[in-house]
Amino acid sequence: MTNDDLKKELSRCLSCRLKPCEKACPLGVSPHDFILAAKSGDYQQAARLIAEKNPLPQTCGLVCPSIFCQAACIRRKIDYAVQIPCLQAQMIERGNLPPLTLPEPNGKKAAVIGGGPAGLGAVFELIKNGFYVDLYEKESTLGGAVRLIPQSRLPKEVLDKEIARLTQNDRVTVHLNTEITDFQSVKAKYSTVILSLGEPIPRTLGIKGEEHCISYKEYLQNPTKYQAEKIAVCGGGEVALDCALTANTNVEMFVRRRREDMRIDKNKHEELDKKGVVIRALTSITEINKTAATCTLTTISNQITSEGKAAPCPETKKSLSGYGIIIQALGSYYPKEKIPAGFITAGDMTGTTGTVVEALSSGIHAAK
Repeated sequence: MTNDDLKKELSRCLSCRLKPCEKACPLGVSPHDFILAAKSGDYQQAARLIAEKNPLPQTCGLVCPSIFCQAACIRRKIDYAVQIPCLQAQMIERGNLPPLTLPEPNGKKAAVIGGGPAGLGAVFELIKNGFYVDLYEKESTLGGAVRLIPQSRLPKEVLDKEIARLTQNDRVTVHLNTEITDFQSVKAKYSTVILSLGEPIPRTLGIKGEEHCISYKEYLQNPTKYQAEKIAVCGGGEVALDCALTANTNVEMFVRRRREDMRIDKNKHEELDKKGVVIRALTSITEINKTAATCTLTTISNQITSEGKAAPCPETKKSLSGYGIIIQALGSYYPKEKIPAGFITAGDMTGTTGTVVEALSSGIHAAK
């Protein structure tokens, strides 16, 4: 964003007295306030106002969907919403991340198990309240599912910088490559224990031939490993979008509902169109058959009922062939029966978060 473009976008903010954008933010960041500071040229103050509430401020600015602050923006009634997430990312880029200001230690120690966005949100809140924190992560890096977001949407150096700011201080001890399975023994050692274990189990289609699919996690962790002339992506949400935009080949997305029901922003639809991704809306895959090096898909068309549900239409079966890779991008879940009783949980384990900002908010609230 050029300086002129930035000033133009800042000027579009109406400085609403009731601040609906702030109320719509899961973290309570006030776009009204940081835009006001930015209009006066004080980008450092704007960055401080954002970072006081958001431990991953530039990350959220780059990946937040329009369903929060932008959806509440009054400017929409005139033309279109102020591009608040973009402005937030710009403020952190131009104003720089301020150092963390921490209170005196309270003498207590907490454990956070899981280093994804919810776990990082919990760490943020705990150290702001004087706790020492041991952060346990079974993988070799922190960030969890946020690391699956393609470089084109979220440069890894941005995420690394924000995680380092949060964890590289005398209040936080990070234990990487450390999987905790005996939660009770950990609980005995700490004043507080928060579980934020993410969603380890990918959702499946539940159809014949599903063993020929790969999960979105497998694909996004190493997309160069999975090359094919034609790729099918099952799903219409953010992870399906990331898979479709990452693939350097012919991509078709299979979406049970209408295109307008897809949980992605308008500009992402434009990116899909620009890339030439075919969106097979109102289409479900019912069977997968592998033939030599490719797969043939049996599909059925859906219709939206009066209750707003997608229901299959009889006698609409089709056979589509030539798919070298089929990616299940339906999201993941944490089995409720495996959540240990008596523990504070955060993030995807609660079943109530679907975005980075919501996961951060969940972790912060769990730590309060």
